[in-house]
Amino acid sequence: MIRRCLKAQLWLTLLLGATAAMAATTTDNDYVVVARKLIRYINADDQDRIHQMLASTLRGAFPEAKARPYFRNIIAQRGKLVRVKDSVVNNYGAGVQVEAERGDWNIALTLDRKGLIATLNITPLGPLIALPERNKTLMRLPFDKEWYVVEGGATAALNHHANSRTQRHALDFSIRDAKGNTYTDDGKDNGDYYAYGMEVLAPADGTVVMVIDGVPDNKPGSASGFHAGGNCVMIKHSESEYSVLAQMIPGSLSVKVGDAVKTGQPIGKCGNSGNSGEPHVHFHLQNLPAMPDAFGFEPYFQNIRVTRDLKARIERDYSPIRGDSVAQQPVEATAPKPVK
Repeated sequence: MIRRCLKAQLWLTLLLGATAAMAATTTDNDYVVVARKLIRYINADDQDRIHQMLASTLRGAFPEAKARPYFRNIIAQRGKLVRVKDSVVNNYGAGVQVEAERGDWNIALTLDRKGLIATLNITPLGPLIALPERNKTLMRLPFDKEWYVVEGGATAALNHHANSRTQRHALDFSIRDAKGNTYTDDGKDNGDYYAYGMEVLAPADGTVVMVIDGVPDNKPGSASGFHAGGNCVMIKHSESEYSVLAQMIPGSLSVKVGDAVKTGQPIGKCGNSGNSGEPHVHFHLQNLPAMPDAFGFEPYFQNIRVTRDLKARIERDYSPIRGDSVAQQPVEATAPKPVK
């Protein structure tokens, strides 16, 4: 089905556009290489490099005044371009299916003998995917006491998850002492770490839709390639809000698929399983239950104390970033009004 659709769009583009002379040795891989380079430059809004990829005839018909809004509108419509999903090549050109954050595109193009883009047409393919920017469900932190945000924020400088589609707003939490250490003694055993064995809590009411258990804890300093999330739980909070809590101790998970959980309910204990070098809690939100198809979005928590640079403040609705220390605050009961 995908390839028939790509072929149809490719032929339509070639009928509408000018046919360019192409090298007989142009291959499927040649087009994919060009498409990947093009989407990299579109994501970076690098108009100069895009211009350099175009053949002179296309540059003349597609000046910068038209090209700049054209390529920017692609990002505006469906988000960043993620990857090449499929391609179809024949003697006249290629159709390349590209996945974006909120849907797919078909890039129909031909190349001249120099490998420059001679004709180009980018059209939406399939429905637009609704992607939440943040959670609508009110959430608490997935633990008690004060924890340090090891990874968190929207940029690669703050968060090593930032370039992952599903986990791009993921948070990693650990517990540190006054000296900034996460462990006592020599830190060679998981039990030396302050976070190890601490209860992990449901961030909001929901239904458990995935449980993975039985992944062994790692020795500190090493990570296992056997299931990156280690022992983890996924909770459905709404049709487009799923929380994932990962890296827990094997055998500590206290819920099963189908269980209804309440806000603050213990679901397992902090461990060091999966892609983890030391005990910590991994948390992220995604819009779909299937990991390969899901997109991550920014988590906000209600009524938390945030400490940074030794200064503490109360945030009623906040998304933590690297370097914050955060703790859940009890909701203050409203005093009843006196009876007159």
